[in-house]
Amino acid sequence: MTQNKSLLKNGFGALMLVLAGCIPALADVATRAIDPPVLQVAQTPRLQQILADLPDDRIVFVGESHHRFEHHLVQLETLKFLHRRYGDVAVGVEWFQFPAQGALDDYLAGAISEAQMLERSAYFDRWRFDYRLYRPIINYARDNGLPIVALNAPEALTRKIGRGGLASLSPDERAQLPADYAAPGAAYTARVREAFDAHPPEERNFEHFLAVMQTWDETMAARAAAHLAAHPGRRMVVFAGNGHVMFGDGIPDRLARRTGVRGTRIVLGADLAGVDGVADFVVLPATQDLPPAGLLGAFLEPGEGGSRIAGLAAGSALEKAGLRKDDVLVAIDDVATPDFAALKVQLLDRAPGDTVSVRYRRDAWLGRAREGEVAVTLGGAPAPGHP
Repeated sequence: MTQNKSLLKNGFGALMLVLAGCIPALADVATRAIDPPVLQVAQTPRLQQILADLPDDRIVFVGESHHRFEHHLVQLETLKFLHRRYGDVAVGVEWFQFPAQGALDDYLAGAISEAQMLERSAYFDRWRFDYRLYRPIINYARDNGLPIVALNAPEALTRKIGRGGLASLSPDERAQLPADYAAPGAAYTARVREAFDAHPPEERNFEHFLAVMQTWDETMAARAAAHLAAHPGRRMVVFAGNGHVMFGDGIPDRLARRTGVRGTRIVLGADLAGVDGVADFVVLPATQDLPPAGLLGAFLEPGEGGSRIAGLAAGSALEKAGLRKDDVLVAIDDVATPDFAALKVQLLDRAPGDTVSVRYRRDAWLGRAREGEVAVTLGGAPAPGHP
């Protein structure tokens, strides 16, 4: 079990979790890769050689630590390679829950904007990791006509399972999930137990937590299998947390049960190198952080026609510009921001020190509202919950 402790941050630990600048090319990110049976780090080939050596499998899994930008750059490069090799490749992702499929399809087809996709998919409520981590992959798929498949189970159902187990779901809710779950193996259960013990959730019931983990893995496998069945000539690359990929007993084995194809497994991170049976390949990317985000320094909530300021960080950009609690932000640089997603998209490519024009509405105590517009110089140091 000692070995498993080092896997938590790359594996199940991230599952306990319930804007700005140019994107560097992967060529700028030094990578090394290891074939686990060899494990000669000094002789490890670069990522492109590993990709060239990939077997001709219909499915390739690439793990990640969700917050690591370099992991997503490796995923992007893998997607580009497979697209060049095969042409017709679908991208299955953990980052979107399957009710978001329609919004993703409409965005990829050019029917809605990026902000509309993020709003309709409830991305900022349901996933919460910095969207800039995933944007290059999503944009590559859009620009090249590749489908993205939302694999994950709805948060409303997994939260309910966490509280009361699968038995707590209504018949209609249970029907949204796969009918059969494979019995969890001993190693899988032990890793989930370690994560549970290290970061106990509010609901102290391990069996319920294990059922949530199985629900994630079974749902993602079932969604991927259904897409492949509907498109017999298509390949798929699956991007999900390392914990869903490593050792094969998360998504891969469950997908193989449905398709007969186990696929090739790639995981990322130095702490996984040398772990017996962890994957077919381990890639060790050099650290690459996202560029610092330009921040307003406010806690925001939905408001009428925009985002209401629920609170301001001391000395924040908005406070310095004279905005107050309960003001509603309605536009950035003359682009309407009727919801939080639209506001976030307007700030995605902004860096600390950039100045933006913010239009806001202030409701006076007599019931009258007035609009104002101020120049806001964005702050830099990120803080949880501060856009």
